Amino acid sequence: MGSRIEVARTFEDVERLAARWDAVQWEREEAERPYLVARTEARPESIAPYAVLTGGGGLVGRIDERELRATVGYKALYSPRVRLLHVVDGGIRLEGDALGAAVATVDEALRAREFDAVALPQLPVESPVLAAFDALAGLLRRQRRSRPQPRRRLVLPDSFEHFVASRSANTRWRIRRDARRIEDAFADELSVEVVREPSGLDRLLQDADRVARTTYQRALGTGFADTPERRAVTAVGLEHGWLRGYLLYLRAEPIAFWLCSVYRGTMLIRLTGYDQAYAELRIGLFLLTKAIEDAIADPSIQILDFGPGDAAYKLQFSSESHLERDLVIFAPTARALRINATRNAVLLGAAAGRRALDASQLTDRIRSGWRERLRQSQR
Repeated sequence: MGSRIEVARTFEDVERLAARWDAVQWEREEAERPYLVARTEARPESIAPYAVLTGGGGLVGRIDERELRATVGYKALYSPRVRLLHVVDGGIRLEGDALGAAVATVDEALRAREFDAVALPQLPVESPVLAAFDALAGLLRRQRRSRPQPRRRLVLPDSFEHFVASRSANTRWRIRRDARRIEDAFADELSVEVVREPSGLDRLLQDADRVARTTYQRALGTGFADTPERRAVTAVGLEHGWLRGYLLYLRAEPIAFWLCSVYRGTMLIRLTGYDQAYAELRIGLFLLTKAIEDAIADPSIQILDFGPGDAAYKLQFSSESHLERDLVIFAPTARALRINATRNAVLLGAAAGRRALDASQLTDRIRSGWRERLRQSQR
């Protein structure tokens, strides 16, 4: 295919470049044409798809009109509205001259004011893509560097029994204890449903939404919700085998869920929620062990990816990890530079506060308090 650059700015461009687009070995399903089109069409704030195809790879995303929030804890202190090129998670496979050409193309679009900023997803800290964008602009155009986060993964063993045996003594005890406590509490009244087929779309979305209404994430306006966008991408995911849903029922009532993507041998843990009435029984983690057991039994899956973050269960269940961080680059315009300077001031203050809380070991306590108040507000 050579290294000729093609840029898609419209749905017509996406279709025109279909053969070249589909020939790329993407890292995530979000970069596949059906997924990107469905998500972009279903988002009220979306303006257009955007892709740079060069060599055997590319950079894929969508342009949204949205608030770019700077938060302290769960509170947004600054939320300017911008045209943002949101690069889809993992939709990059570039290096060498092709990478340089793609980055230069995006920079030209920034300078031409096609969008105000470009946001990269979490990428490995040693990623050449991250380095190339990081070198694109000086401090005035670059968002303050975020603190690297671990991404933890599990290389799937031959059996669930081998998985449990490979965990620490404390983790093995917790897995077995949780299973016993749940069995003692509910006997045969629990059931697990795995949704893989398009016919399960309504059940998956409706029952997951029933659980999600009680969570603190819903109070924040994040987490799972049965929206037109979620419905569109879930339908595409089920149709192509890119999505798998796990539902836990108690006497036919949904009490926990996990949504996962399945793509090129990796199952990525995405969204979860559980009924707070059963929090002490750790039903969310119980259902996660069922998802792990299902993944191990599937010969097409070799890796379970827990995503970025340092939650305790990710450490306990994973077998390998690496560090990642995200990046936002702004256009060289007066408005964009002003937004970046203000956001960086807020982010700097938030980082200083977080370091102080970490040093005094108060972070988890305050975070738990915030979450509990949010849960109470949902009742």
